[in-house]
Amino acid sequence: MSAFERIDKPLPLVPAEVDLRGLPFMPLDVNRLRDSDLAIEASGDEFRAAVLLWCASWNQVPAGSLPNNDQALAAYAGFGRDVKGWKKVAAGALRGFVECADGRLYHPVVAEKAIDAWAQRVEHRTAKANETERKRKEREDRSRMFDALREAGQVLAWDTPTKALREAFAALEQGEQGVTGHTPVTVTGHAPDTAKRGTGKGEGQGEGIEPPVAPLGPSQEQPAKKSAVKGERAKPKRPLPLPFLITTAMLEWAREKAPDVNLDWELEQFLDYWKGNGKPMADWTATWQRWMRTSQARLVERGRGGAPKSDPNDTSWINEDDGL
Repeated sequence: MSAFERIDKPLPLVPAEVDLRGLPFMPLDVNRLRDSDLAIEASGDEFRAAVLLWCASWNQVPAGSLPNNDQALAAYAGFGRDVKGWKKVAAGALRGFVECADGRLYHPVVAEKAIDAWAQRVEHRTAKANETERKRKEREDRSRMFDALREAGQVLAWDTPTKALREAFAALEQGEQGVTGHTPVTVTGHAPDTAKRGTGKGEGQGEGIEPPVAPLGPSQEQPAKKSAVKGERAKPKRPLPLPFLITTAMLEWAREKAPDVNLDWELEQFLDYWKGNGKPMADWTATWQRWMRTSQARLVERGRGGAPKSDPNDTSWINEDDGL
């Protein structure tokens, strides 16, 4: 058919780029179909052929259209190469289809559903592309934060949640801006002030002057010191903190006490075990050190000799109290 013969045909009901191939689901308005002229007036063969043509048009390009060719239509309608059989039902089976200016046949209802499905597909692809880009940026950010924390002496597990990683990195940046170093500092108390202040006149009268202490006689005994734990509240136990930060002091300890241990690998084993175990401990640094000492002992016993002869499969130390 020439362009002059198609000039009075309507424009295609579906844009040329609408491609629903790979989308097997085609919505069907059952009430609309039940009350349609096709369902009421068409024969059984015509109705069957019509539904098959709708299904075939769903995965054509543009979606919702069919080629205006009897041989192709016969195949899509279930007649195979029986073009004569197809022509007997063609009028009823093509009820509702219209030929458009591009020479293809479109069904208005199928075209309507195809346009809706195409909009959803475009939205899904856009969301998927945005999610892919978001994950790419997140991977880059994680790598950058891991590198910065590692340089500062903090080694985190590779599967540390991004939220926890960002919190650790933010704390590091805050330390860079307001503190002179990155290594966590533990304050144990102030050293006693031994300087004597005051005039030095009199005994115990000037500020900072200590009264003389009489030597202990035979009948005088120095009171025994109280136990560091007895009478004091024991340090509370707590679950494994996440993220679990490896400080510079811990790394230096490991280089001296566990030189043959693969710290990254053993850290992952340590975290996997304690996250699954869930047992609280009073001192997680001490627990980590005990784990690394045990790993070092196993390595030495297996290949280097001179190691402690403990059973490498003995994990009873895990259930021991760390004494704090």
